[in-house]
Amino acid sequence: MVSRLKLGIECPLGDFYNILVMDERMMKKIARKTKHCEEILFKHRNLQTSKEITNSLFIGNGGLGCGFDRESLMDVFKPYGLLENIVVLPGEPYAFVTFIAIEDAIKAMKSVNGQKINDHIFYMSYINSEDVPQLSLKENSLPPGLILINDFLNEEEEKEFLETITFDDVCDEKAILKHRKVKHYGYEFIYGSNNIDKNKRLDEKIPDVCIPHLQRLVTLRYLSKIPDQLTVNHYLSGQGIPPHIDTHSPFEDGIVSVSLGSQVVMDFYGPGKECIPVLLPRRSALIMLRESRYLWKHGITPRKTDIIPITDGDKSKLILSQRSTRISLTFRIIRSGKCHCEFKEQCDSQRNVISTLNDVVSNEKAQELENRYVNQVYEEIADHFSNTRYKPWPKVASFLKNIPPGSVILDVGCGNGKNMKLSSVCFEIGCDASLNLVQLCSKRNVQVLAADCLRLPFRNESIDAVICIAVIHHLSTKVRRKKAVEEILRVLRSGGRALIYVWSFEQESSDGQSKYLKTEKQTDRNVINSNDISSTEFQIFEKACLPVHKNKTSFQQQDVLVPWKKKSKDSTDCIHHRYYHVFVKDELELLISECSAKIISSYYDEGNWCVILTK
Repeated sequence: MVSRLKLGIECPLGDFYNILVMDERMMKKIARKTKHCEEILFKHRNLQTSKEITNSLFIGNGGLGCGFDRESLMDVFKPYGLLENIVVLPGEPYAFVTFIAIEDAIKAMKSVNGQKINDHIFYMSYINSEDVPQLSLKENSLPPGLILINDFLNEEEEKEFLETITFDDVCDEKAILKHRKVKHYGYEFIYGSNNIDKNKRLDEKIPDVCIPHLQRLVTLRYLSKIPDQLTVNHYLSGQGIPPHIDTHSPFEDGIVSVSLGSQVVMDFYGPGKECIPVLLPRRSALIMLRESRYLWKHGITPRKTDIIPITDGDKSKLILSQRSTRISLTFRIIRSGKCHCEFKEQCDSQRNVISTLNDVVSNEKAQELENRYVNQVYEEIADHFSNTRYKPWPKVASFLKNIPPGSVILDVGCGNGKNMKLSSVCFEIGCDASLNLVQLCSKRNVQVLAADCLRLPFRNESIDAVICIAVIHHLSTKVRRKKAVEEILRVLRSGGRALIYVWSFEQESSDGQSKYLKTEKQTDRNVINSNDISSTEFQIFEKACLPVHKNKTSFQQQDVLVPWKKKSKDSTDCIHHRYYHVFVKDELELLISECSAKIISSYYDEGNWCVILTK
C-alpha cells in the first residue's frame, strides 16, 4: 500500500476519505515518480527522505534543472505558510522547502504533491531539516574570503555619493550596455575580457567623496592601498550581470562593491557545484578577497525580486523583496606585474592560455587549427549535428521571406540546409566546407556544393542576398574573419542584402538568459558534464593553448574549444572539440565597418550578435 505520508495525507480518520476517492492508478504513478526522485537525491547527495512528518519538504522535479528558481518556488509555496528557507542547487532537478511551522508543511504537501500546478507536477517527500543542504542568505554562509560590511555608508553619505556620481553625461553607446548604464573612472573596465588597457588612463579620477571611505578599508587592512579604478553601474529593476571572475592579471586582491539605492542578491559560484546567494543590503560594502576574488564567480540574476530573510521575534523567515534602481560602485587596484596567486587554473598569468589568437597565430597555423578543430569535427559529427538542427531560426526565416521574387540567394555555411527552401519564388544555392553536410543537404533536393567561405566560387556581384549563419565565429583570427565578410561583399550585388549571425560572448540580455544558458531539463545527447572532460585546456601550438568551455555556462574567454558528445556505434561516448571565437558587443559591427559595408540594422537574438548589411 502507498504510504499515506508520501501522499501528504494525515492519519486522522477524517482524512481517510481522500484515499478512497483518489484514483488508484494515479496514486501508484505518484508513488513511482516520487521514488524515482528520491533515488536521484540519494545518488547525487547520499540523502534519504523521512517517513516521519517534518517541517522540511523535498521537492522532486522542481529545481533549477527543471526551470524552477527560488522565486518561482516561493510563489508556489508561500500561500501555505511562513517559509524559513528555500534551497535550490545548480543544475539539480530537485529543491528543498522548509516551513517555520510543521502544520504549514503538511498543508503544502496535501495541496501540491502530485497535483498539476501551472502545467507542472511536483513529487514531494518529507525530509529531516538537518539533511537539507545549507545554502542560505545568512552572514555565516559567505564564500571564503568574502567580507560584507553593513551600513558602510549612512543615509547622508549615500545621498552625497548619488549627487556626485550621475549618468547625465553618459551618451556613448558603448557606455550603455545591454543590461545597464555604466561609467568609468581612472581606467575603463573592458567587458567581455574583464580587463583594462593600462595605456589608456581616463581624465576623470575617482571622485574625492569616495577617498575617506576607501582609506577606512586601507586602515582596516582589507585593501593594500587606495584603488585607482572605479566602475559605476546603473541597474534598473530586473537587470543583472552574468557570472564571471575579474581577470587576475590586471587587478590586485581586494575588489570592493558598494550598493546604493537598493539591496540585491549576488550569487557566488564555487569551483564545484556550490552556489551561495549573498544579500547585499543598501549602503553596504562587499570586499572580495582570496578565494572569493580569484576562484569564485559572482553575478546578479536578471529579475525584479529577491528572496531575503527577515527576523520575526526569535525566528527568521523569507519574504519576496522588490528590487528598485541600484547604483553599484566597484573599486579595483591596478596590478603592476603578474599575478602569483595560488589558483593557477583560473590565473591568466600562470597558465599558457591565451585570450585571443590574433597576435600569436599565423595564417598557416590558423588554417591548421580550423582544419583540426572545425572542419574535421564537422565531418565526424555531421549526422548527429544534423539531427539537432531541424528548424530555421524565426528571424532568419523572416529575412529570407522578405527577399524579392526571382532573387538568387546564397547560404554560406549552409550546414544541413535547414535554412534553404524557405522561399519558393527565389533560386537558392548553398555551400559548406563539410563534404558530409553537403551530402546531407543533397537529400533535401537543394542546390549545394563544397566550398571554403574564404574563397567563394562565385562571380563578383552575382548574388542578390546572402545569409551566413553561425560560420564566421569558427575562424580563428581577425584577418580571416574580415576576409569572410569581404568575400560575402564581393559576390553580393550592389544594393543586395546579407545577414550574418555569430555566437555572442554575452549570453544574457535584458530579456534574460539565452536558451543556451537556461538550466532547463536537458535531453540533448551532446550535453557535456564536467566529469566527461579530460582536460580544461588543449595545447594547440608550442606557445598557445585554448581553454575547454563548460557547456551551458557563461563564457570566460573569447577563443575557446566547445565540446560535443557523440555516441558511437559501440555505445561509447566520443567527445569532439570545436573551435569558437565568441564575439563581444559591437565587435561584429566594427568588423563589417572595416570592410566598407553599410549596416542596415543589428540586433541580439538568443545568444547571437546579428547584422543585416548591404553594399
